[in-house]
Amino acid sequence: MLKDLAQEIDIIVNIAATTNFYERYDVSLDVNVLGVKHLCHFAEQCPRLKMFMQVSTAYVCGDREGLILEKPIESLREGTYLDVDAELRLVREAKKELTAMINNSSSDDAHNNNKKKTEERKAMKELGFQRARHFGWSNTYVFTKAMGEMVLGQLRGDMPVVIVRPSIITSVRADPLPGWMQGTRTIDTLIIGYAKQNLSCFLGDLSVVVDVIPGDMVVNAMMAAMVEHSEEKGAAAVPVYHATSSLRNPATYSVFYEAGLRHFYENPRVGKNGKIIPTREMCFFTSIARFHLYMLLTFKLPLEVRSHN
Repeated sequence: MLKDLAQEIDIIVNIAATTNFYERYDVSLDVNVLGVKHLCHFAEQCPRLKMFMQVSTAYVCGDREGLILEKPIESLREGTYLDVDAELRLVREAKKELTAMINNSSSDDAHNNNKKKTEERKAMKELGFQRARHFGWSNTYVFTKAMGEMVLGQLRGDMPVVIVRPSIITSVRADPLPGWMQGTRTIDTLIIGYAKQNLSCFLGDLSVVVDVIPGDMVVNAMMAAMVEHSEEKGAAAVPVYHATSSLRNPATYSVFYEAGLRHFYENPRVGKNGKIIPTREMCFFTSIARFHLYMLLTFKLPLEVRSHN
C-alpha cells in the first residue's frame, strides 16, 4: 500500500508535531526529529514528488531581538555544536538507564512502581529542557523543531524543500467561518481559562507585542509557497517563509486582552447551572516579585489559614 501511495504523491506537507513546551525529550525527538527523517526516506520513493514542505515554528530562531532573517537554522549559542545524532544517542542511553532502574526495583508494590514511572517521565522532561537551554533554545518544543529543520537540510539531496515558520496560530480569520478553531492549543488555553473565569491573573507586560497569526492565513501562505517553488529542483538554498504578524501588523497584549474582554462582555458564557458566568477584568503583573506577592496573599496564605483551622 505504501509503495502504491508513493507513486501518486506530488507534494508532502509535514505538519505533524508535538507542541508541548515541556514534552518528554524522547517523545519530542521521536515526533519532531525522527518524524522528519522517516518522511525524507519515504520522499525518496516518490518519483512524482514536486515539493517537501516542512511546517516549523518561528520560535526556532530563539530569543534574538530585531529583524530575524529567513534562513536555515544553526545552533544559537556560540561555543556549542549541535549534533543531532549525538542527541539521539544521549536520549537512548538515558532512557535505557531509567528503564533498568525501574525493572531492577525489588518492590512489586503498584504505588512504588507508578512513582518510579512518574520519576522517569519527569527525568525525560527535565533532560529535554536542559539540552534545549544548553544550546540556546527556551524549551524542548522549539529545540526539537529546530533539529527537525537541520535533519531536513542534511537529507534533502536534490529534493525541492520549503520551510514555513508560523508564529502563534490562532482561530481563523475567514475560512471556514470567522473565529473557528479545532482543539485547544498554545494561546487558546489562556482564552478558554479566561472565558471560564478560572484565570484571574497573568504575568506579562500589556505593551509587549504578541505575535499571533490566524490559521487560514498560515494555510494561504503555505499554498502560495507551493505554487512559487513547486517546479524547482534542488535549489542551493532552502526557501524559508515566516508566517508572522509582528513586523507588518503588530498587536500588543493589551489589544489581545481588550478584544477578549469585549467579546465575553457581549457574549457571556453560561455555567452548568444555567447561570451566566460574570466576566471580570484580569490582573496583569510586569514583575515576578509582584506576581509572587499576589499569589501569596490571594491563595497561599488563605489556604494555610484554613489548614490550621
